[in-house]
Amino acid sequence: MKVQICIFLFALILSLGCKKSTTVDVLLDGNYTGVLVITNSARSVPITRPISISLQDGKFIITPSNDANLKPSGGKGTYNFKNGIGYFTDEVVWTADFDWNMILNGEYDIRSSGVDLTLRKRFKPQTDLSPATSYATVDYEYILKRSN
Repeated sequence: MKVQICIFLFALILSLGCKKSTTVDVLLDGNYTGVLVITNSARSVPITRPISISLQDGKFIITPSNDANLKPSGGKGTYNFKNGIGYFTDEVVWTADFDWNMILNGEYDIRSSGVDLTLRKRFKPQTDLSPATSYATVDYEYILKRSN
């Protein structure tokens, strides 16, 4: 009987000590609006670009912003996700006159609450950097809110 009480108390303490996750490990279909934030460690102010993304059945479409001079000015392709990582493949043919990291393409860490969605671009670690040289780091993060 003592063993059963000890097991019950241990299970009760363990369940009370567990923190429930507030994030959802899924990309919910819908329309999202927000900004693409480009942070450069060599600059004090990040660059922001307005963005609208539609996610539907493994396909995405980026609606162009009202400013026709901003590149990239849209995009579309396919996506899937697994274990908090999104894999996006853009299918648009682009010119070479802008930073291609601004295209929604490649691997992204996903944080989602069901309403808020953050996609942070993942880069492979550089192993051939000289210790005598300093490099700026640049991060690309989509900060979005679901509109429907």
